[in-house]
Amino acid sequence: MPEDLAADQDQEGRAADPGHATDAAEAVRARLAARQDEAADAYAAITAADAALRLLAQRRVAAEQLLRHAAARHHAASRAVAAHARARPGLLAQLRSRLRARPAWRARDAELAAAVAETQPPLADAKRGLSAARDAFAAQVKERAEAAAALRRLTAECAAAREELLACRKHAAPPSDTG
Repeated sequence: MPEDLAADQDQEGRAADPGHATDAAEAVRARLAARQDEAADAYAAITAADAALRLLAQRRVAAEQLLRHAAARHHAASRAVAAHARARPGLLAQLRSRLRARPAWRARDAELAAAVAETQPPLADAKRGLSAARDAFAAQVKERAEAAAALRRLTAECAAAREELLACRKHAAPPSDTG
């Protein structure tokens, strides 16, 4: 307990010392200036992230359009294969065409299967492109959120430093004797 009392007396002695109050105020001013610079950097990071998000949103929309186009082509090719499978010539049709209907059907079936196979790589590429665009967008959103959190923290630290600076000014001001 005597140590606490000595520490309190030491604090009072330093607070009463105008030189110490000036040193403390200078330290607070320096800390405030550093936090303001960091806050300006955080704001610049938010602004840059917003610009990047706009660009990434455009890329994502383009990737979605490519995916829709590739999926439509793949779906159309798949429907053509299904319709062709339903139109497979039966025994009566083969006999009427003197057994030429089945080979023609098989040739067309192979062509349609190749068409479906041709649509699969662009579809897979479009899916990967959209996934990459979404991942990049999510990463940029996270980066912006981190910068915004840093800005909020720095703003609070600046407010606290301003309060501390105001307190230092009050302690450094000579007592007014109006009585």
